[in-house]
Amino acid sequence: MKKVISISLLCLLVTGLFSACGNSLTADRDTVYVQKRGKIVCAAISEFDKEYYDEEELRKYIEDRVQAYQEEHGKKSVGIEEFTVEDKVAKLYMKYEDCESYQDFNEVTLFSGTVPQALAAGFNFNAEFTKIEDGKAAGSVENTTVMDSDCKVVILSEKMDVKVDGTVQYMSTDYTTIKAKDTVAIEVPEEAEDGSEATLVYVVYK
Repeated sequence: MKKVISISLLCLLVTGLFSACGNSLTADRDTVYVQKRGKIVCAAISEFDKEYYDEEELRKYIEDRVQAYQEEHGKKSVGIEEFTVEDKVAKLYMKYEDCESYQDFNEVTLFSGTVPQALAAGFNFNAEFTKIEDGKAAGSVENTTVMDSDCKVVILSEKMDVKVDGTVQYMSTDYTTIKAKDTVAIEVPEEAEDGSEATLVYVVYK
């Protein structure tokens, strides 16, 4: 998987980049939170326990990268909500104006919209799906049932949690575990995080 700045690397880069202003997400592992109006909040969690970590050098690198992106796409396109290091664990919360900013900045696939919009964008939902009831897996469901719905959907191919402002109705079966009514854990193997159709994960919700 190619990323200009990987999520785990971001954790090591950002001390002091922006003033902390609180965040709308609490996470214990890498998480992408798709909010109601399409804005994205991302949590990146990483160990911070190596003697060779140079915070100042890395901070300068990410500062230049983020500022360059902002100059091209606007100040609101990407920013930092909060960064902390406690007990040798770094937690970084980033915010993105929309999913396009997220996928452009990180060079990954992230789609957020309705199922009809996803189909119009070329996503074919060629996967096995699991129905979710009350935050629990409730058996398989035909992908045609999912495609005929007017639900919202998040599509990505990363090892992380996906949190939505709503209730999960269906999820593609491969690489996924339901954690809560609004959260799905994705365990895409790192070598498979290439954004190809075969490794895309669909999280469908209302």
